[in-house]
Amino acid sequence: MTDFVFKRKELKKKARTALKLNYFACIAVCFIMVFLAGEYSTTVQGISMWDITHVADLKYTPQQKKEIIQDMVDNHLTPEEADKKWEVHNVDAIRKWLRSYEEFGLDGLNSKEVTFFGVTGDGSNINTILNAFSITKTAKERLDELTSNSFFENLSDNAILYFDGLTRSKSYKFTFVASIVTAVSEKKTFQDTLDVFGNFLVALLRAVFITNLMIVCECRFFMESRTYHKTKVGRMGFLFRERTLHPIKTMFIKDLYLTLWAFTGVGFFIKQYSYAMVPCILAENPNMHTKKAITLSRKMMDGYKWELFKIDCTMFGWTLLSMLTLGVVGIFFANPYRASIHSEVYIALRRKAIAEGMEYSEDLNDKFIDLDLLEEQLEKQDGEKAFTIRIPDSADDDCNASRTEQEVSV
Repeated sequence: MTDFVFKRKELKKKARTALKLNYFACIAVCFIMVFLAGEYSTTVQGISMWDITHVADLKYTPQQKKEIIQDMVDNHLTPEEADKKWEVHNVDAIRKWLRSYEEFGLDGLNSKEVTFFGVTGDGSNINTILNAFSITKTAKERLDELTSNSFFENLSDNAILYFDGLTRSKSYKFTFVASIVTAVSEKKTFQDTLDVFGNFLVALLRAVFITNLMIVCECRFFMESRTYHKTKVGRMGFLFRERTLHPIKTMFIKDLYLTLWAFTGVGFFIKQYSYAMVPCILAENPNMHTKKAITLSRKMMDGYKWELFKIDCTMFGWTLLSMLTLGVVGIFFANPYRASIHSEVYIALRRKAIAEGMEYSEDLNDKFIDLDLLEEQLEKQDGEKAFTIRIPDSADDDCNASRTEQEVSV
């Protein structure tokens, strides 16, 4: 076996090839993940950003909203009158701002709601981290001043929006951090704190019993799809058919570690790449011990975290294009393309782990996940027995049609 080399272009080429061979099933799987598991949320963000009320939220800064609402209160203006006076051209948006003011005061206008799944502004994931680090208000004000001129006017909100999209699958981790911050804040009432912890509990249960399991199932689908080009969408339920829910525990422990690392700031971003292979490992061997799966992922990613980060960065353009096209590009290409790339990354790292005899790599026991590696292993064995590896012929429309057979003599 040749020395392992992490070639991004080669991995992407393989991902595109695999995607073409099972295109519509891949789209369907990612579509399911968007609406049931909250993954690829920038797809939905792109759609909701164009909602007329949300467009107004993006167009007007919190300070401008405060001026409009303050004018309404001081001069007893109706939403219609304020809309005409300030030329907002969106009465519903003004009514929404007024409700926020009546419920939370002027501070309630600081957040910009732009998605179905999250908010920018003070409630965003990035500000949760900043608050957890006790970033002073003065420092944050300096940041606001830096980005308040016309050229950078929406830079901070756009960056926060993109960050929230990337971290949406980690939402309950940030909600937990937010709960801790809220609990120790003198500005929050007991009811406010209780509400935040309640939101955290709901997000936790959803993540543990739905999102995490579906992430593992999605990994399994794309791993199989790259080899068996007629893989059905029904493979998303393989964990339930195999009657094993062990991944619930492993994924929860992984997320618990990431939550703790979130308090260290930079450590969270490093460790999420260290644990990136855990769902794929569980997709191959759902019953693998939790400690082994997490340790193996760390070892597989040792020296390749930066490479995977660069791959993710190259997807920024596709994410932006998806948002600009109301999610169309994300649904029909970017989302399944991203999942296919990560599947190829796992296969490449898996080969390296097996070749080096990495600790716990013996538990990667599904040999048919990577038929190319299996063929190489068979060629190295002694004996005269002929093995036949059957691969579904992607040219056949019927899943029961003839199959291509490769005779490998060893």
